[in-house]
Amino acid sequence: MRGIRFIGLVTILPALFSGMLCYSQSSGIDVMFYNTENYFDPFDDSLTVDEEFTPDGAMHWTRKRFQQKSDHLFKVFMAAGEWEPPQVIGLAEVENRYVLHYLTKETPFGKFDYGIVHYDSPDKRGIDVALLYRKKNVRVLSSRAVPVVFKKYPEKKTRDILYVLLTTGRDTIAFFVNHWPSRWGGYLESESYRLEAARVLIQVLDSMRNVIPNRKIVIMGDFNDEPGDPSLSLIAKKDHEGYINLMMPLYDKKEGTLYYDHRWWLFDQFIVSDNLFPAVTEVRIFNPAFLLTREGDIPFRTYVGMRYQNGFSDHLPVLLKIQIR
Repeated sequence: MRGIRFIGLVTILPALFSGMLCYSQSSGIDVMFYNTENYFDPFDDSLTVDEEFTPDGAMHWTRKRFQQKSDHLFKVFMAAGEWEPPQVIGLAEVENRYVLHYLTKETPFGKFDYGIVHYDSPDKRGIDVALLYRKKNVRVLSSRAVPVVFKKYPEKKTRDILYVLLTTGRDTIAFFVNHWPSRWGGYLESESYRLEAARVLIQVLDSMRNVIPNRKIVIMGDFNDEPGDPSLSLIAKKDHEGYINLMMPLYDKKEGTLYYDHRWWLFDQFIVSDNLFPAVTEVRIFNPAFLLTREGDIPFRTYVGMRYQNGFSDHLPVLLKIQIR
């Protein structure tokens, strides 16, 4: 997987639709989603289980390591945008607003003037999702956290789904940032939690489109499932029309964003509403050499087990280009 692989509409169209013209790329916005893998500050939060990511914790997470992680994220954003970072960035596994403030104000990334949309979620480790937006390109109209509640297991907590309504020129687009429950304990044992998260998202989508049928929508995140799994199929297949999983061609080619158990998994995805699909000019997994290990071409992680190796993340970012009016 070394190097950057591009998937444009030339590839996507035969797999999804035919006879649809490609938009000019002269004016558009770049969107990134990235699971940062444990972007914690080095301080102990008495309300969450974050002790291992403190200087005295199991990971010996110091301020220096936190700063190195922040600089790494800046490097990823700049390289992904070819020295002009994406205008919209969805993030997973960020601990709190402090780390986002540090990233957007205390690193070289600060010169690009990004706004932050973030809500604390009930996740027991304190990790959340967030959205960064470049103020000169887009404006936030509204936002809220959508709680994922499990009816049969109300005591179980997970990340909220983040909803943000952005305006870009004359276009208004609703973004949903997701980080669905993990496969901890096994796929079958945890599948019901991701199905419930999918149903929560579908309920919000249906409510929105009942009021504004032509609302353009981008759904992104680490779903801990692949495009062909039942949870994602609820959203982007015939039984729930109106949405297109842009990662399906990559899934069919067995490409992925996470390497585990001797294979690639495509957990990080973009799904768009059908009325936004014609404006999609490019989708890709961002996988330059610096995000991969030299030994095995797998993601260059911050830690391998308990061993610190000053890497980036166990996930690769995904990128989306949208033509705007």
